[in-house]
Amino acid sequence: MKIAQILPQLNVGGVETGTVDLAKALAKRGDQPYVISNGGTLVEELVKAGIPHLKLPVHKKSIASLSLVREIADFLEREHIDVIHARSRVPAWLAYLAARRTHCDFVTTCHGYYSKHFFSRVMGWGKRVIVISHSIGRRMIDDFGVSPDRLALVHRGVDLNRYVFAPGKYDQPKNGPLQIINVGRITPIKGHQEFIRAVHLLSKRLPNFEVSIVGSADQDKASYFRDLKSMVERLGLASQVKFLGTRRDIPELLKAADLLVLSSKIPEAFGRVLIEAGASGTAVAASRIGGILDIIDENKNGLLFSPENFEEMAVVMERLLRERSLAKKFALALRQKVEQEFSLDQMVEKTCRVYEDARRQTRILMTKLGAVGDLVLAVPSFRMVRKRFPDAHIALLVDSKLIPLVQHCPYLDEVVGFDRSKRSGQWERLFKLGRRLRARGFDLSVDLQNNWKTHLLSFLARIPKRYGYKRGGCGFLLTHPVLVWDGTLGPVEHQFQVIKRTGVMHFEDRLELWADPKADRDISVKFQEAGISPSHQVIGFVLGASPNWPTKQWPAERFVALAGKLLEKHDCYIVLIGTEDHRKLAALFNPQRSKRILDLTGKTSLTELVSVINRLNVLVAGDTAPLHMAGASKAKVVALFGPTEPKRHMPPGNGHLTLVKRIPCQPCYRGVCTNPEKLLCLREISVDEVFTSVEKQLGLAK
Repeated sequence: MKIAQILPQLNVGGVETGTVDLAKALAKRGDQPYVISNGGTLVEELVKAGIPHLKLPVHKKSIASLSLVREIADFLEREHIDVIHARSRVPAWLAYLAARRTHCDFVTTCHGYYSKHFFSRVMGWGKRVIVISHSIGRRMIDDFGVSPDRLALVHRGVDLNRYVFAPGKYDQPKNGPLQIINVGRITPIKGHQEFIRAVHLLSKRLPNFEVSIVGSADQDKASYFRDLKSMVERLGLASQVKFLGTRRDIPELLKAADLLVLSSKIPEAFGRVLIEAGASGTAVAASRIGGILDIIDENKNGLLFSPENFEEMAVVMERLLRERSLAKKFALALRQKVEQEFSLDQMVEKTCRVYEDARRQTRILMTKLGAVGDLVLAVPSFRMVRKRFPDAHIALLVDSKLIPLVQHCPYLDEVVGFDRSKRSGQWERLFKLGRRLRARGFDLSVDLQNNWKTHLLSFLARIPKRYGYKRGGCGFLLTHPVLVWDGTLGPVEHQFQVIKRTGVMHFEDRLELWADPKADRDISVKFQEAGISPSHQVIGFVLGASPNWPTKQWPAERFVALAGKLLEKHDCYIVLIGTEDHRKLAALFNPQRSKRILDLTGKTSLTELVSVINRLNVLVAGDTAPLHMAGASKAKVVALFGPTEPKRHMPPGNGHLTLVKRIPCQPCYRGVCTNPEKLLCLREISVDEVFTSVEKQLGLAK
């Protein structure tokens, strides 16, 4: 696997050291690591290990840094990077935007308690979000809305080979001053002022000790650093307290120390120096706060004090310095915990599992918010995407009332409903749905509806890779748009132009629907009560059309005449299909006069309609939903097309017969006919033509 870590710089620090350690370990495993940063003193270690480093100014908090996105994306594509792993906010934004343009997965590690403004939220947008302590994990869930199933707890780890375990130093009285060490950046949040006050109190009780403060101050903390030095002078501690600045020999300093003190005032994300002390066999005292509690079990492997309580800090320090047997006991216990939970090998193993999960477990949102026919025609796309991503979690966003139609679909793991019938509060409902989808952490969206609402939804859901046709005012929100709409393609072929961008290679257009067992039993009873057995020839008539498309409805009197001819000449049954709105049309047949007409208009649910169509030999229908449902059944079709184009809307399959009259205004795609001879395109289709076509489909034509 090829992994690129990206962080601001590679100077000495916990994040930087962890990055280098992980890169070296990945190389030893046989993976190919890369690091992207603005450079620093640790680059030399990467070079010695043969690990490529790409130097870019990814540390600058400037809008101009966005110009680096293209360069990073080109690098990811050129090197075929599998995962880009961001460890800080500015690099995370650049990596996130670059990864959207590639097939690379985006992973983050949260190393701190980020402020809750929008700029920080990118740290929760990773396909997997690594947190380095339980407290950071809770922060990301509560304040950044990260779904728990996207979080991975991976504690920081140390290379135990770099640390000499020396707890024997506590066996004998110390020759010379006791050594106290405090390691961390020179910044107010590390509690240096409180630590110095505690040292001052301790000096009155235990005079023979020395203190080393290791760490440097950023330029904006220079005045604070001067204040600390002045404080040491004022308290008369200049001979005992030394500021060592940045050091590269931390393992040696920890080995020589009798006590490490971590005096943070605000929650530590983790506290890497604590496990480094544990690896060295040095006793520790630390603030009772944040990620420190993942490491230190109070009175078992260390002692804790309340943040900013320098008096308590002094008491704890004195106890561990005086009671050397206790210090040794805690040091041994901490070393054991480090070996069990915080070794570099464990960190690498857990991190690699995160990478593997990110590559293997793709979460896909497919969207089809259209009507029944549109949904049926989308099924081949579900199947093709499932074959391309066999281990993915695939969810479908669909009109709530159509959920029963796909609840048994084997290619979907989840169906998310959205009630399209509600018109009030449309914008509010869209944003709420966007938040719901965002919490599910989808990696890519496949928009098969392709209107401004569905484009906007995938954007609001913050799905990094968004595929679809660039149509409408929100088409620019797609990251992988199809720009050309080819009007000669069929509906499934149109969808294929989108899904092949995801890597689907093989086209197939076979339609499928799945009968609901209970609905199937109910329809079987209705057919039996009507005297229809499996040996009978059964013809279905779809009498009406959508309320928005009355121009698709073949005249009802033609259906009545067709029924008369079929019942007169053949021993068959006719099933009338339609909604409650079509009951008046069904009444024209006077089904009471013929025991061979079964009127089911307004009497079937969607799932029952599937079972009805599965029992038909032939279906006669206009360009309506049952026509497409028949394409997923064994029923043969006689399709009557008026205002729409059969090439674009006829369901795929062999053996379908299509009747269409090419008058000058056809196809018009109008719901209201503007031809002086109303519905001429459909009226031109005669009863005899349809009768002959039905006979042909039944195999009865002479």
